[in-house]
Amino acid sequence: MRSALRCLVIVAALVGTVAIAPPAAAKGKHARLGPFPQRVRHPLYLLHLQPTPTRAAVLRPGAVQVEVNADWSNVFEKWSRRRPMGRQISDLDMEILRLGTSVRVGLPHGFEVGLEVPFLTMTGGVTDKTIQRYHAALNAENGGRNFVDDFRFAWRVAVPSLAFDHRIEDPVIMGLGDITVDLQAQLVKPSRRLPGVAGRFLVKLPTGSFARGTGSGVPDVGLVAVAEHGWGFVNLYGQFGLLALGRAGELANILRPAAVTFSLTLELNIVAGWSILGQLQGHSTFLKGFVHPFMQKSPMGVMFGTRGRIGPVELSLAMEQDILSGDPTADISVIGTIGFTAGRRQEPDH
Repeated sequence: MRSALRCLVIVAALVGTVAIAPPAAAKGKHARLGPFPQRVRHPLYLLHLQPTPTRAAVLRPGAVQVEVNADWSNVFEKWSRRRPMGRQISDLDMEILRLGTSVRVGLPHGFEVGLEVPFLTMTGGVTDKTIQRYHAALNAENGGRNFVDDFRFAWRVAVPSLAFDHRIEDPVIMGLGDITVDLQAQLVKPSRRLPGVAGRFLVKLPTGSFARGTGSGVPDVGLVAVAEHGWGFVNLYGQFGLLALGRAGELANILRPAAVTFSLTLELNIVAGWSILGQLQGHSTFLKGFVHPFMQKSPMGVMFGTRGRIGPVELSLAMEQDILSGDPTADISVIGTIGFTAGRRQEPDH
């Protein structure tokens, strides 16, 4: 019931946007503002490399882009299953705020280099009552929230058959996550006739703490193909890639060695400095050994929101829901970004 209502709200919003956008966008010039940063917010997925969607057009040589991304989510997952070797347990109850600061620099010959430094806060939060009232207004299920204390912090996952039992007792007020560096190469420059295509190579460094839940403790690497194309006020962005997940210590027992990542974004550029977007992103599942059906599914989040540009400043605001019953992603997520670009991208001629 709850997932069906979410899907209906998202579909209604997208249909309404498509209906009103063409008349508003019929006149004037149009721009490509690009996709939202998006990731799976489940605490076990946040430990690993997740390439966020990006544009295929790289920055011109010497151009610099600085962006701060505030990514908030409310997570509740509480279940257990009796198995021959012991009881599988997942007890995750928290609010997560991920603050990521990224810097990107355009290099000669169609290259771009980027660095992202994230900080994570994981606490009991302040919105549990608000979310339960929201569920009650929709006559939707609470998923068990009403059987635990509000504003509780819990972080425990146990898979006895794979000798995994990890618990974090104390909230994390502010902890350094795993830093990511990447190199993007322009393979096909975007034009009015041809889509832009780029390749990205990413490395996640083990700067976070597995004991605190802010990092996996080992590197990950990824290779991603990115594409974009536009027709007037309609722009499409997509990415598809392979991830090699570092496996060491306790996580090696429940972690798959590799995964596939993908995303697709529809942007309706109402006017040159303002767009409305719908975005789909997901991965093949990172985890193994779980018997709960939600944890066996590949996460697939749908995001809806807006992006704007005022001179060199770009802003975005969006909300996300998982269309596969809410797990293993967050119950609800909100992202906001603010960025500044000194210079230009390799834009197509309009």
